[in-house]
Amino acid sequence: MKKLACLLALVLLPLLIRADDWLANGDFSDGISHWYGEAKAPADFAPPDPFTKADPLTSQGMIVPLSGGVWKKVSQDFKGKSANGILTVSYVLSPDLAFSKRPDDYQNMPDKIGYDHWVAFNTPPDSWVIFVSELEQEKGAYYVIQPEIGSTKEQTFTASLKDMTPWSPKTICLAFPPGAGTIVLHKVEISDP
Repeated sequence: MKKLACLLALVLLPLLIRADDWLANGDFSDGISHWYGEAKAPADFAPPDPFTKADPLTSQGMIVPLSGGVWKKVSQDFKGKSANGILTVSYVLSPDLAFSKRPDDYQNMPDKIGYDHWVAFNTPPDSWVIFVSELEQEKGAYYVIQPEIGSTKEQTFTASLKDMTPWSPKTICLAFPPGAGTIVLHKVEISDP
């Protein structure tokens, strides 16, 4: 009986630890399942030769290669459990990462990703954006992230989500400006406060 209790504890403990995460596969342990958009999985970057070591940058997480002329986005639909939450995003930039320097690329930013229902706003150069939308309630929030360009260390962004409607359909969208290089997301999590 004691062995059964220990076995159950080992099986259920990981589920209990992740129970407060509102997003599915926010740690990308299951590749990029539950996410849609313009991201790639580590398997897409695996060397064809099994004896060649994989690039440490692209061997984990959700990988977003930037493109010269267009914004890239990745999204997930979810239902938040309560009115408030904590958003945490951890990511790494490739050494060659460079965002567009053209001011036009940051004008009316929501339109650049097809978010016509959002009021137009501009973002500063060298930044990317996270949207949390509740379309049925016609509300949402956005967060402008100014990463430390040139750093190859993991960076983390944290924000408080407030006044959401519990259990209503929501979408989180991470949008990246035109540029060169790669952003690797290690964690995208919304949890109870």
